[in-house]
Amino acid sequence: MERTSRRHAVVCAVLAVCYLRSSVEANVPLSHTLEGTLPKGALGDANCDVEAVEFANSAQLHSILDELLNAPYFRLFKVNLDGQCKFWKTPDTAEAAAEEEPTCSGPPDTEPESVPACSLDGGPSLEGAFPWAAAATTASSSAEPGIPWMPGSEEVDRTISFKENTLLKATSEGDCNEPTFWLDICSKIPTNVSEYVNLKLNPERYTGYNGTHVWEAIYQENCFKNQNVEQMCYEERVLYRMLSGMHTSTNIHIAANYYQPKKGVRNSTQPNPARFVQQYNAHPDRLKNMYFTYVVLLRALRRASPYLYTFPFQMSPGGEDNGIDHGRTTYLVQRLLDSHILRSCGPVFEAFDETLMFDASDGAGQPQQAALKSQFKDVFHNISMVMDCIACQKCKLHGKLQLLGIGTALKILLVPEPQIATSLAREELVALFNTIGKFSRAIRHVEELSNAFWLEHGTPTPSG
Repeated sequence: MERTSRRHAVVCAVLAVCYLRSSVEANVPLSHTLEGTLPKGALGDANCDVEAVEFANSAQLHSILDELLNAPYFRLFKVNLDGQCKFWKTPDTAEAAAEEEPTCSGPPDTEPESVPACSLDGGPSLEGAFPWAAAATTASSSAEPGIPWMPGSEEVDRTISFKENTLLKATSEGDCNEPTFWLDICSKIPTNVSEYVNLKLNPERYTGYNGTHVWEAIYQENCFKNQNVEQMCYEERVLYRMLSGMHTSTNIHIAANYYQPKKGVRNSTQPNPARFVQQYNAHPDRLKNMYFTYVVLLRALRRASPYLYTFPFQMSPGGEDNGIDHGRTTYLVQRLLDSHILRSCGPVFEAFDETLMFDASDGAGQPQQAALKSQFKDVFHNISMVMDCIACQKCKLHGKLQLLGIGTALKILLVPEPQIATSLAREELVALFNTIGKFSRAIRHVEELSNAFWLEHGTPTPSG
């Protein structure tokens, strides 16, 4: 417990990155202009623009992904949905032990002192920065009944300063530069269960569940507080934008598949364009984060293509799965990775440059880079554990699926290329392809939902 809380505190003190506005359903005025609703122009942090992504997605990628994800290999998914929340009590864990693992946030009226993003070369001592943590270690000094007076137990001072912790990180985690360092980035999303879930029977749609507190935990409990994205270092910004992109994709799928009960037709789903416009009319940056995440995922797919092109996408080792045509699945994967598509969609597949991440040539020393790598992975692990705090089972399924897909993409981009072939598990591949498919559909929904809204409310006038 001490080690976990201290790790969380250090992560908070170092990775002070952006906090997305927590109210995902704020009452944003619905402007009758084209400004804001649809993103356009350069994505930022990638050599690509919105128009290139939309063209590649609609012209080639979406149709292939849509058919591919219907294959049994990709629609059957294993993930542990029974993990207990370690950050707060949910209805499922109300009877759990009273002692909760500390998180990064303090009591409602306190907040850790912020530090500049990427300040890995020093900083204040963590002593006293998290008063809520001290209370958890206070021991009673009263003597036990029937035992003569005994001195109280003096607590061990476990304070480790920021500089000391950085040094320890660089020493104890000296393998940050080893090829194996990123192999466990997805380890907090366990898939070692026996039961499969059919993703086609559990589509992502509106369930009535309000997950605002979960998103707040993802951003706040993992120290996404700095509101200026431009002040983040590159690695922090990439992670933040991918999480924001996942958030946006989730909201768009909800708006596109919004459950509206109708007399005698309760199982039907219909889009809710007003919800989409209300959430994103004034926030094209959040939509761009989704496009950016799609580009990062496609870059991972491109980097793994030599391995994936010859991979046998079949459920059983012998390839005899009740007559299922695995050849069609392999063909579709190869078509997705085909040189013609990679060439014609080159700006999209090659837009993100993973070599810029954790680049020691930017002036940061090796100890600082080692600490940043360790903290980056710690934050991703923390976020992975927050997924167990989602009370809605279908929401948890899709949250874990997408986060595992993003983690798999990061693994592919950060491990040495020769190691890719031996580092990926089946469920990671399933999650990666399905997450790419989710973002592909969400990008299609952006224009559909926007057009549907303006068709109903009148054609908007160009701004300016």
